[in-house]
Amino acid sequence: MSRIRMMKQDIQCQSWKQGQRVKSKPKHNSMTGKYSMSSSRTSYLVESFSLNSEERIVSRTEKGRKPDPSYKSCIKVISDLSSIVKETGKKVKDVDLETLTLHFGNYVQAVNMLLSRIYSSPKRVEQLGKGLAEYTGRAYTLLRREKDLCYEHNEDIKELVFERLHRNVLEQTGRMLLADWTRRRLFITALKVLNESPEDTLALLRRKRIPPFLIRKVRDFCESTKNNGSGYHYTMGVLRQLRLTIDRHILDTLDIKIGWRARQRKKVTLLLKDNSALYDRLVDMVTKLVKQWVQKGYPFTAPQLRNHSLDFSASTENSIGQGYWFTQDSERENEILLHLKIPPGIDGKRHDDSPFKERTLTFRFLDWLPSAAISDRRKAENAKENGEIHQDESLTFRAAKFEDMHNQLMNTIQFQHTAHRLTKMKQRKGTDPEEIVRLQEQVKQSKVSRRSAPPRLLLRGHRVTLQIPFLSPNGSVSSEVFGEREYTAKAGADRGLRAPVALSVEKEDETFEDLLITVGHLVKKRERIKEFVSALISEVTLKKNNWDKKRSGQSYPTQILRQDRQIAASWRKIRRLDLEIARQVASSTVWFCEEHRVKKLFFEDLRSFQAHAGSRDLAYNLSSNLWGKIIDTVRYMRESLSHSKYSVWTVNPRYTSQTCHQCGERGIRVQDETSTTERKGGEYFYCEKCEEHFHADINAARNIIHVQDSSAAPGRTKDSCPSLSTLQ
Repeated sequence: MSRIRMMKQDIQCQSWKQGQRVKSKPKHNSMTGKYSMSSSRTSYLVESFSLNSEERIVSRTEKGRKPDPSYKSCIKVISDLSSIVKETGKKVKDVDLETLTLHFGNYVQAVNMLLSRIYSSPKRVEQLGKGLAEYTGRAYTLLRREKDLCYEHNEDIKELVFERLHRNVLEQTGRMLLADWTRRRLFITALKVLNESPEDTLALLRRKRIPPFLIRKVRDFCESTKNNGSGYHYTMGVLRQLRLTIDRHILDTLDIKIGWRARQRKKVTLLLKDNSALYDRLVDMVTKLVKQWVQKGYPFTAPQLRNHSLDFSASTENSIGQGYWFTQDSERENEILLHLKIPPGIDGKRHDDSPFKERTLTFRFLDWLPSAAISDRRKAENAKENGEIHQDESLTFRAAKFEDMHNQLMNTIQFQHTAHRLTKMKQRKGTDPEEIVRLQEQVKQSKVSRRSAPPRLLLRGHRVTLQIPFLSPNGSVSSEVFGEREYTAKAGADRGLRAPVALSVEKEDETFEDLLITVGHLVKKRERIKEFVSALISEVTLKKNNWDKKRSGQSYPTQILRQDRQIAASWRKIRRLDLEIARQVASSTVWFCEEHRVKKLFFEDLRSFQAHAGSRDLAYNLSSNLWGKIIDTVRYMRESLSHSKYSVWTVNPRYTSQTCHQCGERGIRVQDETSTTERKGGEYFYCEKCEEHFHADINAARNIIHVQDSSAAPGRTKDSCPSLSTLQ
């Protein structure tokens, strides 16, 4: 069988959604990172606003995140504001922070109370978890049918939260219950698979990485997970947790004390080698342990809500009953007051603009969206004058998007106030009927307008953040900015060797436009931090080992704990850099495709990809999670530009980097565009049949475009060689 024929059989197309359209179960609303997907098909973009105490002067720069020192130059207000500044040192006064902490505490306590009642009976956990998995509505509508979870029959719940906030408590409880139930299903399935196949158990414990075949096997056996990327990685996480538990059981049984996880793995791997003296004993121990878990059950723990957050997203409308209220500050431009309804048992403060009367806690935040839109408009004009058409379009679109978000927030505020005014007028005797009709018409118009979704509050230290989900542009903004466009081209994206993404666009006249997307400055910064962290980890590990030998059982000194915090902070910085790299790569990809009118975009499927040992280049370190983040961001941005959600595909990349995109024959990697001697990992690709050199990543990207064709072969014959002027 020829190589091309092998590729025809092996390479298969995998889209984000293929085959017959099936009405799937709506997902529960969640706000993860930057994006939020609701139970409907509507997608949201979440933006953050820093909350301040009501009396504080908000900075007009940096999205209102920095305190404004202008009070120092104003003698009139310095006496009033100096005490506030001294009290906080942050944006929120200690008094407001304490009240908000109690509010969050009540919310967390109510969620954990309901979870404890549910998890008191394993049978009930199974019943409700299965019910939520099959339920197509919101979680709170199912859980409030339970007598000990509903608001009306439980006085202890009434002491913690008011009635509408209880809806959010139920929704949060339902999400946690569903996630934990799915995790338990996967654990039970994994244990059954390992119990039936001791070879799979040894493969799990011996190998450095989780075997992909085992991940797929467990995922396919479990009915509660879907056969997609999220199910794959969810299953991989469960197997990692299971392997961690088995490793610790082995080490505890042998009385081996190793704190560092990497060394634990290395030790267990050595103990399970065929020539190990303890091999038979450990295999028997693990087999009995897995069998015991299958028969008697795995020792699961009940989930608990620990983070200080308050999520209003279970609410369907931005009405007064939800427990939050927006008002515009008439004296300060683009500043908005947020009034929170305080639950029973917590003292609030009366505010004239709040409908909650004495049970109010008020904050203010800067609506930075208009200023950001003005700034982007100005930058777009400068880019247009300099002839940077691509930059001009992207900045113009972003400015229009910020303006649309600002309008959504204003529509939300108008809807809240109009609906509240209508309710009060209906309750009042002798009200003019024409005024009621007019307000009803305004409420009706506000309901069909684009409005922001219910927000979420986060408390981290002294910083209080308001997250507001806005409707994605969804074509309404792009049509105003770009007008009507015809899209006919196709594009392929390859994870490059030396650049994060190699992009190639094939036009109707069978010519190519190529782009290597690089983020060199971020890569260098990331590598510097990684080198620093690696050296610091080695130093701290050595200090900890010496301390444990001399003072076993005592807590580590302040210097070591400080370095531990520094390591954790550095890893957080690396993760932020990874997300920024993903954002910049996705943005460059989308706007390059927009420039060349791309209708369909194909990525290589790297869900099971793992970098080889010793790889230091960022392109190799683009894990499947980060690559998936790039794809998700590209898909979201293309949807916001009015493209179909099915315009982004993933395909099997097998042989795409080893095959010539012109003739379909296998080629070799070479050092440069003049060499014909094979070199593994070379930057260029050489085809002996065509006697042509191509950039290796661009050649793979061009192959990826045609993986989904009816021939199923990544290569195709052409008479002429496409120009690589963009690479030279």
